[in-house]
Amino acid sequence: MMKIKLNSKIFLFLFFFIALPTFLFSQQSYDITFKIGEIYVDTVVIKSYYGNKTIVIDSLKREKNGSFRLKKDNIHKGIGIFTVGKMDIFTFVFDKENKFEINLDDNWNYLVKGCQENDLYFEFQKANKQIRFLESKTKREIKENPKANRDSLNNIYSTEVNKFMSFQKEFYKSYPNHIMTKMVKALEDPQIPKEYLNGNQIDSTRKLEFIYYFRTHYWDNFDFSDNRLIATPYFFTKQKTYMNELTMQSADSIVVAIKDFIEKANQNKGMEYSKYILDFYIQMNRKLPFAYNEERFVEIVDRVVSGERTPWISPSEIETLKIEADKIRPLLPEKQFINISEKTLSGKTYNLHDVKTKYTVVYFWSAGCESCKINLNQLETFYKKFKNVYDFEIFSIDLDNNMEESIAFQQKHPFDWIVLKSNSTLIKEKYNLDIEMTPDLYLLDKDKKIINHTPLYNQIEETIRSIEEEE
Repeated sequence: MMKIKLNSKIFLFLFFFIALPTFLFSQQSYDITFKIGEIYVDTVVIKSYYGNKTIVIDSLKREKNGSFRLKKDNIHKGIGIFTVGKMDIFTFVFDKENKFEINLDDNWNYLVKGCQENDLYFEFQKANKQIRFLESKTKREIKENPKANRDSLNNIYSTEVNKFMSFQKEFYKSYPNHIMTKMVKALEDPQIPKEYLNGNQIDSTRKLEFIYYFRTHYWDNFDFSDNRLIATPYFFTKQKTYMNELTMQSADSIVVAIKDFIEKANQNKGMEYSKYILDFYIQMNRKLPFAYNEERFVEIVDRVVSGERTPWISPSEIETLKIEADKIRPLLPEKQFINISEKTLSGKTYNLHDVKTKYTVVYFWSAGCESCKINLNQLETFYKKFKNVYDFEIFSIDLDNNMEESIAFQQKHPFDWIVLKSNSTLIKEKYNLDIEMTPDLYLLDKDKKIINHTPLYNQIEETIRSIEEEE
């Protein structure tokens, strides 16, 4: 049974979860002893950040003297997390000094032995925690006590804030290479040139120029040569802002942003960051049956991956990526879908390109596929209600290998749209189409050019509605 004294004094330092390592550069061996008061468990877990997740470094058993000892090789420098159960108790630093001791007493007062980096880190976190506590206390007193002297409370708070800011300034000046200084510096926005300002505001006539400037200079304060930052929660938070808020979500814009990031990181000795980001976005979009993922994957392979820009990728790996991209390329939006010609169970032949409607949904499914049946009623309802309104037809191919199951399903559940019979092997042989999972749907225009690709029925409906609303 676990007993932990958790109150306002707990050290859970304003950090978020993040990271699974794919490339480990800044590694070191560590021998760390933890002596923590008010924790009555026999096992704790030490984790660390890397990119967008947290990783488990080791599970520690309580020693006879009540302490916990981490002795392990190949740990990435950065921020570590001391965890009990599902609760992160405090964070600390993996840095140059590799053998040290961290003590926290029953009141969560700290004492670090043998590691200046952690001593300074805890000092900074303690000061930060105190000012946040005072801020919360001041707001609560003003809210709960109408008769409270607001001016007096705010003055006290302002005085303490000024002290904390002076402390911060002196800390950054005295310890420019400390991980805390580097993390804070990394989060700073680029300085805005005067030509983009109209007084204190952004000049509305130069807004687009300013946005471009801000995005291209967003990483100016980030030290790519310091690999510790990838093992903190701040790197990926900044990366998300760069990709999701400062970059348009088209395949072209996303690839330009990735390319710019990699070139900047490479120029500033930050190859680990380049490797991580490229791998992250390749894996995010690779082998996902959605048009927008496929477009991004192909664009990344075509415009980012190269022997010069990404030298860590071997020629054979580059060739594999290019083969995958070439396989997807004919099935991207605006490409004409191949003219499939197959038969119904009764032997009648239908040709895809003979379907003369504004939209055609090519629907690969399987009679024995349970996921195909989920929300299928949504597609059927949409078809019956809007087939004539939106002028569309569904051209479906049952790929089940079990003919008896296909016959039984169609007898029990006859569709109103075109239903043909084949299997994935024949579709591959005849049309060079790899249908690896079902359901799989392509939405085509009147010329049989691809509009969207998705395994989700509702996205077909949403895409058609969206196009119709714009017309």
